[in-house]
Amino acid sequence: MPEPDTISYAVLLLFHVLLFVYWLGADLAVLYSAHFAADPARSVETRATISDIMAFIDMFPRLSVPLIGAVGVQLAALGGYATLPAAAVIGTWTLAFLWVMNGLYLYRNRRAPTLITGARRFDLLLRCVVLVLALSAAIAGSAGIGPFTSGFLVVKLLAFAAAIVLSFVLRRLFAPFRPALNRIIDGAGAGAGAGAGDDDDARIMQRTLARSRPVVFCLWGTAVVAAAAGLWGAG
Repeated sequence: MPEPDTISYAVLLLFHVLLFVYWLGADLAVLYSAHFAADPARSVETRATISDIMAFIDMFPRLSVPLIGAVGVQLAALGGYATLPAAAVIGTWTLAFLWVMNGLYLYRNRRAPTLITGARRFDLLLRCVVLVLALSAAIAGSAGIGPFTSGFLVVKLLAFAAAIVLSFVLRRLFAPFRPALNRIIDGAGAGAGAGAGDDDDARIMQRTLARSRPVVFCLWGTAVVAAAAGLWGAG
């Protein structure tokens, strides 16, 4: 078992841990905030503020996920856990950079749907590409083929792939939440004019949250599995 002790490895390992913290911590904050955004007892102004807070906090897990993958690959190469050509590492960082920049663009233009249609499709494409790469590497590694043959790396890759699949499910389930919240904020719902907004849209948001929570918990579980595999497998 290699025992890397270089400064670059230690710094990247710390960054890897911090990304994990920001992923789970921010996800928890978004889920908790969404409960108040769906509460019809809250004023429209309060829910508008919560909406902005949610959008800002949600940016952190969106940026953390691609960086976790890139840092993980770099750590595997630096630590001697995987034999990777420089081109593969550079390609991984390039993919992560594109994913991060696209995520920042989506956040900055979130109030202009016409500007982000292409970016949303590109985000979906990136997720599909990363899913295929992670699954292929895990399957090959489990068969003793390719650079990721260590058992803990296979587990991390499978957990990462599972997290991407769950993100697809969560995106589908959570889709009605933001439009319903926006209708309340804009006063376009059936209950426009009421101080707490539209009750029908509030019920849509509450149902969306109820359906999404189990998927969110499963997503957190995959993150914990990946972290445990890296901590105990590489340690």
